[in-house]
Amino acid sequence: MTNDITFRTTTPNTAGRVLAAVANDIFPAWLSGRNILVQEAQLPFYEQFRLYALIDTAAAGPNIRHVLYKPGWAILMDWTNEPIYRVNELAPIRLDRTTVIPYAKFFFHYVRGQLGRFIIVESPDDMVWLPNVTEKEKADVAATLRPATYRGLDADQRFTVTCTVVFKNALFRTDIKVASREMDLLDANLGTLEHFTIGQMELTNEELLLEDLSVPVDPPPLLKDTSRAVRRPAQWLASVNNLAMLN
Repeated sequence: MTNDITFRTTTPNTAGRVLAAVANDIFPAWLSGRNILVQEAQLPFYEQFRLYALIDTAAAGPNIRHVLYKPGWAILMDWTNEPIYRVNELAPIRLDRTTVIPYAKFFFHYVRGQLGRFIIVESPDDMVWLPNVTEKEKADVAATLRPATYRGLDADQRFTVTCTVVFKNALFRTDIKVASREMDLLDANLGTLEHFTIGQMELTNEELLLEDLSVPVDPPPLLKDTSRAVRRPAQWLASVNNLAMLN
C-alpha cells in the first residue's frame, strides 16, 4: 500500500532542531554517537506540521522513528492513533474532499493495533504476497480491488471513503467514516452518545470479499494500547478465520 507520502532529506539546521526537540523522548543511546539521517514530508491536511523520519543509518532495521513537528511542537509517533489525534486538534487538521483520502492512507499506515493492522489496497501492485501464492489467487484479488473513493458527507457530517482493505489474511470492502469536526454521535447499539474528535475514524458497512489469502501477517507493535482506537465493528473479527489468533 502506498500512502502517497514523499520524503526528502531536510536541511542540517532543521534536522538539528527536530532531533533536539525529541531527544528527551527517545532512549539516549539511540541518538548518542549515531549518524542520524533526517527526512521530511509535507502532508496536505496539515498546514504547519510536517512528518519527519529519523533514520539510524548505523543500525539494522527497524531503525526509523517518525515525528510530527512544527517549531514549538514535536509529537513522536508510536504506531497508535494518539499522536495523530493530538496533532489533529493542535494543527488543526484541514479535511475536505481533496485531503480526506490522503489522511486515511496516512492514518492506516502509521496506526497498527494490537489486533492487527488495516492495509488499504487499491491495485494489485499494493499487495504483498507470500511465496506460495498462486496466479489464480492473484487474479481473484485483482478483480475485487477498487481505488479509494470519496462518497461525500453522511447525515452526521462525517466524510465517507469507500475502499478495499486487507486485515490479517482477509480482504474486505468497507466505508471509512471521518469526523469533520468535534461531535457527539448516538451509538445505536449502546444507546449512548459517543464523543468524536476531528479526524477520528470509524469503519462501517464492512463486507468480506476473500479469506485465507497468502499474505504475510505483521506481528503487533510492542507499544501501549490506546483508548481512542479506530472503532472496529465486531463483524471484522468474526469474519477472520481463526478468532483465537486475534487475542
